[in-house]
Amino acid sequence: MNAVSVQNVVKVFPNGAKAVQGISLEIGEGEVFGVLGPNGAGKTTLLNMISTLLQPDSGDILILGESVLRSSRAIRQKMNLCSGNANFAWSLTLRENLRFYALLYGMRGAAREAKIDALIDAFGIAPYADRRFDEVSTGTKQRMALAKALLNDPAVLLLDEPTVGLDPDIARRVRQYIRDYHQRSGCTLILTTHYMQEAQELCERIAFVREGNVLALGTPDELKAQVKGQNMEDVFLELAK
Repeated sequence: MNAVSVQNVVKVFPNGAKAVQGISLEIGEGEVFGVLGPNGAGKTTLLNMISTLLQPDSGDILILGESVLRSSRAIRQKMNLCSGNANFAWSLTLRENLRFYALLYGMRGAAREAKIDALIDAFGIAPYADRRFDEVSTGTKQRMALAKALLNDPAVLLLDEPTVGLDPDIARRVRQYIRDYHQRSGCTLILTTHYMQEAQELCERIAFVREGNVLALGTPDELKAQVKGQNMEDVFLELAK
């Protein structure tokens, strides 16, 4: 069974910009799937439709067999999104923010606190847990965003530029945690990134998107063979032309 089935989806914004133009994708349960492309290609719009934050203008998306058009509330309980643009209540502490989001997922009491403590420790944000969100660094904000995305143990996890703005050592730690979580949970993981080595390390298959269309789809090795390139950077430069 496919975890995510994107069926000829189209999204046009009010200014007439065609962000996504009839994309179809099948993503298997437990797969790590990458969406690459230049700025403005439609990657984030596609993820926002998969996450139910945006509705397609036409077409449909099935998440674990349920339509985003008809079952968005149920779908949100089974998935989560981590964006590179972390958006939290700036006047609350990191721990208070996590408690707020945990409540949205129906988590309460000792189980909630244990989950929050485990995520705070896993992402190395314990020294900042009781500081206001607006007082911590960009890297800490991003680690906080990933911790939030794992609160509900999602079956489908969407990562939009998960290591953007992070120092190399922190980015490496985040990638390792993503790998560990995927291996432990068996979740389906969909990510966008501008870091080609990250795509090579994490993704089993990759869709390359440009101007709202899928130009190429395959494993990293298949894409490199297609463009006769040595690495994923060669793939990006060739397909982004």
